[in-house]
Amino acid sequence: MNLFARLSITLCVALLPACKDSDAGETSSATSTGGTTEAPGTSTSSGTTAAPTTSGSSTGEPPKDSCTAVTSEAECLTKDACTWKGVVQYTHGAQGCQGNIVDFCIARDTAGSPSAWYREVDGDAQVVEFGYSPDDLPGEWTECSCDGPLTCLCPSIAPDCPDRLGEFCGAIGAELACGQVTTHGDLVCDWFSVSPEGPKDDTCADSAEKKLCLPATMVGAKSCTPPTYTLMNCGTWPQELFWRELNGVIEVITVCGPRPLGWTQCLGDDTPEQPDECNCRCL
Repeated sequence: MNLFARLSITLCVALLPACKDSDAGETSSATSTGGTTEAPGTSTSSGTTAAPTTSGSSTGEPPKDSCTAVTSEAECLTKDACTWKGVVQYTHGAQGCQGNIVDFCIARDTAGSPSAWYREVDGDAQVVEFGYSPDDLPGEWTECSCDGPLTCLCPSIAPDCPDRLGEFCGAIGAELACGQVTTHGDLVCDWFSVSPEGPKDDTCADSAEKKLCLPATMVGAKSCTPPTYTLMNCGTWPQELFWRELNGVIEVITVCGPRPLGWTQCLGDDTPEQPDECNCRCL
């Protein structure tokens, strides 16, 4: 071994710690994932750092500037954009639609058309009619539609839901309330005497008549022009007759004035399509 080689080996041994530090520094620089200097974010399984998200998910909390989320008059009065005012709240049941005034914190700037909204309170639907279109209601509120509770049909600005009138009227159990209830601004229900006559078998049943609140046109009318009946027992009958088949049972109504929606008027003369049960109410 020559002198130059011996000097090189001796120098490397003497400087061995320095040689290792140099190698480790190069390795660290090549494989670092940021260590304590990485930017805030979420570490992924690959060892890299994902950028923090800024969109987030809804917490269900109302907007910070919401007026309608405020529940006390004192707090409402501290907000320049809000005012404490009465709005109409509705319920619906056996007595029909009932409205009463409740205090709400609402926006001073009442832009937009009147609207009705509902939320669940103690297992029941609270429906409130606003004189404008609020855009700051908390997340538990939903604007009334035909998919909402029946009470949504009570406000003067109710949605037009003809397919739900049977439920809406049928839930009313009092004659006075039935004839006065409105939806979409129109009277839509009336009180009828209904006789179940059993299956379509040309035989009158002994079932007692029942009083029902049903969807109707000409609500509150008191006069009619019945046809001249040639049906058995009905020759001088002074009222109009209507029939329907419900769950295999023929039901008959006799009335002069309002007309039940979804029912067929009994003709003066018998026809193959018309059940003989039409004459049962003339007995």
